[in-house]
Order: sequence, then structure tokens, then C-alpha cells
Amino acid sequence: MDFAELDHFLRRYDEIEKRQVIDHVNINDIALEASSGTFIMPQDPFFKKDEIFIRKHHRFAAMPEHQHAFIELNYLYSGESTQIVNGKEITFPQGTFVLFDKGTRHSICDMGEDDILINIIFRSETIQTTFFKTLENSRSIVSDFLLSAALQSTTRNHFIPFYGAKNKRLQEITRMMLCEFYDPSDYSAELIKHYLSIILMELARVFHQNTKYQKNKSNQFFAVLEYIEDHYQTVTLQELAQKFGFNKNYLGNKLKSETGKTFLELVKRKRLHHACYLMKYTDRQISAIAEEVGYSSPSFFFEQFQKEYQMTPGNWRKINE
Repeated sequence: MDFAELDHFLRRYDEIEKRQVIDHVNINDIALEASSGTFIMPQDPFFKKDEIFIRKHHRFAAMPEHQHAFIELNYLYSGESTQIVNGKEITFPQGTFVLFDKGTRHSICDMGEDDILINIIFRSETIQTTFFKTLENSRSIVSDFLLSAALQSTTRNHFIPFYGAKNKRLQEITRMMLCEFYDPSDYSAELIKHYLSIILMELARVFHQNTKYQKNKSNQFFAVLEYIEDHYQTVTLQELAQKFGFNKNYLGNKLKSETGKTFLELVKRKRLHHACYLMKYTDRQISAIAEEVGYSSPSFFFEQFQKEYQMTPGNWRKINE
């Protein structure tokens, strides 16, 4: 299947669309479960064969409010989609991706002829095994926070929009994944996993680069995390608070409430993670690595490393050679 064939396949009416286009009444092809008056879409019908399932949203009828028992990535292949997410109406344009956490309430308004919405659904474990493992040597404080939002308790009702229409590589890779899913052949399942991994990493990049977020003062918090990321060797909470115009205690509490970690824990995590990278990919002495990542005392570095990884830095290096 090439991109032209994919486009033709996605735009043609499926059996449910042939019925919905007549009377615009929603038809559920998946039995929904009810809990406390809310419809929940179960995960069992989708993961019988593989960890990732892709389906086109049926056009021409509104989808009532529902929740998922899985993580869902919406992709606006064409047109636009107006959705009510946690009670707020939002219109997502073509090329947008929206990552919905388990338990997020949303409904989808009637979609027209040119509105093609693709649902990419997967278990939370798939993010851990496919995404975080791939990023083992390049994870950052910001990307950890960004993607961990989808792994929190369903009480968070979290969703993250990624406005990636201008990222041609992201759009092309997504189409390649769709071709593999709808026209499978040898190794398709593995290729789809790898494509998803690349897509999620590209989305993390889009999130950082998107001026919609960078210019929004309500998202100044991400700039704070990025500052820690860039200055983790020497940054102090007092310096950080002064840099961004916050009260020191307020910022410390804000970091804890948003990330689940204190300022010191965030700094320690970054330092130790980069130390692991240097131990694995360089032959520098461990004492020199400790100093490079911000520890003036090698013994304190050893103590912190032992607490975090339950082994000495030397043993970690031997295991990961």
C-alpha cells in the first residue's frame, strides 16, 4: 500500500459510515461498559493479537461522551475534529495529535466527508516498553514529565495536544505506520512498534518546539523544567525562583505537585541519569564523571547512586558494558 492507496482507503465509506451518513445516528461497533453513568470503552476487543491497534473513527454521527480503559492517540489525518474534552469544546485541526490518558472524558462531534480521524490505541505498558526504553540514554526532565502524564491515575483526566502539522517527517512516518497496519506483511507488527516509538519521540520534540506553548505564560512551568535540564550541575532552587520570578517556597511546592518530585529529586535524577550515560559510553574515571555531573564529593555521589540503583557505580558499569 502506498500513500495514494492509503488515502483512498481512508476516505471510502466503511459499513457503519454507509448507515450513519443517512440518519446521522451513532452506531457502536464495540460494546461499551457503563460505570457510574459513564460509558467506558474496554480494551479487550483491541489487543487480542498485538499491543497496538489502529482504527478510523466513523464519520457522519456524533460520538457520545465516553472514557477509555487504554491510552489513545488521536491523529487528524484530514479536515478537523471538534471534541468536548472534560467539559471543554476544542477543535483540533489537520495534522494534530492528541494523547488521551485512561479515564479522560470526551465526546466527538459529527464529522464530515473530509474529516478523517485515526485512533491509535495501546496499553500504558506499551509506552514504557516502546518509548521509554528507546529513550533510555536521552530522557530528560521535560520529556519524563510530558509522557508520564499519560501513566498517572485516571483521576488526572489528562490529555495532551500536539500541533504537528508542520512536521513533515512526523506526518510521513505516521502514514507509513498506517500502511503497515492496513496492508500487513512480514514484520509489520514489529515495524508498527518502531514507528510508534519514533512518532512519540517526534511528538515530544513538537511539544518543546511549538510556539503555541512557548508563548503561553501558563506553560512557563515547562521552561522551568528545561532550565533545570540545562543547568542541573549547579542550579539551586533560589536561583531558579529568581530566574522565573517565583517565590522560592511556591516554586518548590509547584514542582512537587506537578512532577511528583522535589527540586532536589529532579536534579539528582538528571545527574545520575547522565552519569549512567557517561559510564556506559565513555571510559572516564567514575570520580571524574561524578564531578562532571555536579557532585563535588565522589563519596556522596556513590551514596546517592547506591540508593537509586541498589548497586555501586562500578557494578552498574560492568553490567552495562
